[in-house]
Amino acid sequence: MLFLSALAIGMITGLQNVTTEVPTTESDGGSTVTEGMGLLETTKASVASDFVNVTIQERPSMWDMYLNHCPKWRPINHVFFQAANVFFLLSFLAPHTPSGLIWLRVALVLGCAFSGLWAWSIECYLDAVVWNSAFFIINFVYFAVQFYLMRPIKFHKDIEEVYVALFKPLRVSRRQFRRVLMCMRNVRHLKCHELYAHEKVTKVDSLSLVLSGKLVVSQNQRALHIVFPHHFLDSPEWFGVSTDEYFQVSIMAMEESRVLVWHRDKLKLSIISDAFLQAVFDHILGRDVVHKLMQVSETMSVSNGHLPNSYEEGEDKPMLVVKKAGDGPGITALLNRQLQGEHAPLLRPTPSHAC
Repeated sequence: MLFLSALAIGMITGLQNVTTEVPTTESDGGSTVTEGMGLLETTKASVASDFVNVTIQERPSMWDMYLNHCPKWRPINHVFFQAANVFFLLSFLAPHTPSGLIWLRVALVLGCAFSGLWAWSIECYLDAVVWNSAFFIINFVYFAVQFYLMRPIKFHKDIEEVYVALFKPLRVSRRQFRRVLMCMRNVRHLKCHELYAHEKVTKVDSLSLVLSGKLVVSQNQRALHIVFPHHFLDSPEWFGVSTDEYFQVSIMAMEESRVLVWHRDKLKLSIISDAFLQAVFDHILGRDVVHKLMQVSETMSVSNGHLPNSYEEGEDKPMLVVKKAGDGPGITALLNRQLQGEHAPLLRPTPSHAC
């Protein structure tokens, strides 16, 4: 557009500069009037038979004017001017990546800085100094914001393991995961035989993920399955269960454990505007539910195992016992297989301390 505008201005200027000289001739049969002494005397003018030579000065064409506009070039500008344009060139080469935005802003900041120095110390152009100062401030602010957003986000060791194991494979960024962590209620420490949830007593108002240790889920004092690290305690309640309802199972720590607890309603409100995070949680929790259903289905296919009636009293009693020796493998063997799958110590069917 600038080139076309300059071309149009040049054409207009060239047309204005083109002039012609109009020839003047004398009429062959004209007469001249002389005035003297109050008398008018008319005399015939002599016939002029000479021709007047008409000359038109040659003007340069528009293209010659542009090609020969600078017959003598001025000296090359100061090194500040050259450095400014080098940085502007580098800013044009910035890639379309987050680091490319940093590259772009840094190059523009340096380019505006050198351009301002050139205008201030070499040419003494006040308007150029003001413009480049404004550009410098704007680009520096954008650079600072982008650099702050790109700073490395670190988590606690246990939280980092959860992120790497569950969320990073699904391409959840650290910033998105930090947003999820902002809905965290606390990290709950459970002692051996301590109840996390009591069936028909504890409300379903949280989402809990095991960080370390193992917990057993039971119903009517019958063990259903074991929850290992990086698995959720209440993933089935995430789907279609309100916070006013109660757990239908009991959850008890088999050893000292730590559980990451989210505020359920706050977490749902936080991710409701992000379809990607919603899909991630539905996938992770849905997979966790399927895993639990497979364990429960396998547990129900074997015979009797139960928790002692007084496990909440904290007495030194076995966590899992077998009712009859002739009941087949029983739930203890099943739980042993679950523990073996997680490379954990086996549960013994004979009375022993669970912790």
